Amino acid sequence: MIHAINDTGTLAARALRESLRQPAVEIGSFFIPMFVFAIAASSIGNIAGDALGVENYIGFLVPSIILQSAAGAGGSSGAGMVMDIQNGYFDKLLLTPSSRAALIAYRLVADSLRGMILAISIVSVGLIAGSGMETGIPGFVVLIILAGLFGLSYSGLGLAIALYTGSAQADRVGFLIFFPLLFLSPAITPKETLSGWLEFVSRLNPITYILEGMRDLVLNGWDLASLLAALAAMAGFAALTWSLSAIALRSRTL
Repeated sequence: MIHAINDTGTLAARALRESLRQPAVEIGSFFIPMFVFAIAASSIGNIAGDALGVENYIGFLVPSIILQSAAGAGGSSGAGMVMDIQNGYFDKLLLTPSSRAALIAYRLVADSLRGMILAISIVSVGLIAGSGMETGIPGFVVLIILAGLFGLSYSGLGLAIALYTGSAQADRVGFLIFFPLLFLSPAITPKETLSGWLEFVSRLNPITYILEGMRDLVLNGWDLASLLAALAAMAGFAALTWSLSAIALRSRTL
């Protein structure tokens, strides 16, 4: 166990250095969600109180933008894995005594840390724009941790695709899958405004519960049931995506 943790830490540090060498990737993970934030806040914010019953629409949007940026950071993990596969570095790792679990875990840990750094930036911009934080500094800390946990749980999908295909064209599919999940949830409008099939799908969508847990920290205050539901949804994501990553790793190493 200690050996696997040490390997994960060493390789995660290398993965984070990739971000320093290729800052354009991380800039994209920040500015694209912030562009969506600016457009949505400008176009809907002025009518959100009357039309949606949301007085603080900037605060309402912040968790959606955090999740989008964390999913984008997860996509960079798949790209990094594809690069390692194509340049032969991954095969060299397989020849070392490194833990096989660490070959997956280090990318997940690096994505989690990227997601937390991006979340700090997004929440800071939101606070400047007037989002507020009903739970104060402790809530800010919990929100950043939740962002990291989401990155840890979701990024396994992009990693699984990268390991299975080794294709630069396919590795972004994990990020693209996130958009239907996000917009089939109360990401832009409250769930009370959804109706018909969209309301039904949103109730089944785990992103809904993650959003609501994070949103309560910004808008409503502490809600233990909401936080537990968010953590349960992330645990479900983790169980699925980590299993897919493990299967993909096994198929590549057979």
